[in-house]
Amino acid sequence: MQTGTTHPQPRRPEAGEVLAELGTPQARANPYPVYARLREIEPVYATPGGQVYLTRYQDCVSVIRDSSFHAQNADYMDRVRPDWREHPGLRATTESFVFRDPPEHTRLRRCVAPAFTQYRAVAIQDQIERLTTGVLDAIEEQGADGGQVDLHEILAARLPIGVVGHVLGVPEPDHPTLRGPLEGLRLAVDGTTGTPESTAIIDAAGTALLDYFAGLVAERRRAPKQDVISSLAAAADEGALTENEVLQTLTLVFSAAIESMVDMLLNGLGPLLRHPDQAALLRADPSRVYAAVEEMLRYDTPVQAMARIAGRDTEIGGVAVPKDSIVLMMLGAGNRDPDAFPEPDVFDITRQPGNSVLSFGGGVHHCLGAPLARLEAAVFLPALLARFPHLRLDGEPERRGFVLRGFARFPVAVR
Repeated sequence: MQTGTTHPQPRRPEAGEVLAELGTPQARANPYPVYARLREIEPVYATPGGQVYLTRYQDCVSVIRDSSFHAQNADYMDRVRPDWREHPGLRATTESFVFRDPPEHTRLRRCVAPAFTQYRAVAIQDQIERLTTGVLDAIEEQGADGGQVDLHEILAARLPIGVVGHVLGVPEPDHPTLRGPLEGLRLAVDGTTGTPESTAIIDAAGTALLDYFAGLVAERRRAPKQDVISSLAAAADEGALTENEVLQTLTLVFSAAIESMVDMLLNGLGPLLRHPDQAALLRADPSRVYAAVEEMLRYDTPVQAMARIAGRDTEIGGVAVPKDSIVLMMLGAGNRDPDAFPEPDVFDITRQPGNSVLSFGGGVHHCLGAPLARLEAAVFLPALLARFPHLRLDGEPERRGFVLRGFARFPVAVR
């Protein structure tokens, strides 16, 4: 086994050519054939630069569950981007609990976790239903004359931001002004930090959200409410959190819950509209919705990749992985692994339960908002299909992102 900082060498040079295809417009539209070829050629592909790409389900699961693999923490950022602390947008993400390991990760996550349990999600179902009705009304109004409706714009402005805003305590009148910073901070998580232009956008977004939450925390100290912002402010006053940790936690949870949820809903709706037989099944029997949501998450997951850092020399699938190598679990590829999901390229909401989807990660870093996300989708999608029996795509949706896979536009017609 190789040791130190020596990087593993690729065994099949053609795997590098396949991997490079992920940067093409064709792969942005549909990366799954590329994943399949890479899985066939080199399922554990180690690049000369020390990155290891995993495309098999079981390999991804093994890393997710292995605590010797670390998050992309501050030590990692010091190696790859030494100036990151000079950029407020990068600090807002890198110093948040998602990019920390236990015990710090555990301490910070514990402060917000109670608000995102299955019990708490069900407790606000009425609020989700109210917001869903508002979305459906807006769709009907815009599409009444047979015109095109951009479902991305309506969802991003109303549903996920309304749900997580209710949980955290973000006033509804403030939502429109926060849309721009939310879009900007998305670039940091999507890995788009390599140019001065993108870094400037991320920094402006991070500064705007941190400043906004600083004002809201101060307001809650003067007049506490029954919300997460008030509880985090109290935790800081008691010495359990620093002020920066409060603001970074709020910024992370708010932005992640909104951007990834819009992606999840539209990535799931896309195959439903392209497979009318499946939409008909869900319309006829809305009780299928939870199975349908799992299939949507599997078929086109909104988070395509997750990175971990090897904390020791190890092996994955017989390939040497030296300490400090960055291991990229291609969750979208694992969710289409035929060894885990038979006929993986078939979209089937009647798929029998089997392996759990990788879409929410796992282990200590399992997505905090998974119960709320599943419920939000389970409320919205059947209601949308029932309200608009003639709902269809009205043009080709415009893709965006790679790590965070979603849409910039999603045109539909309802008449």
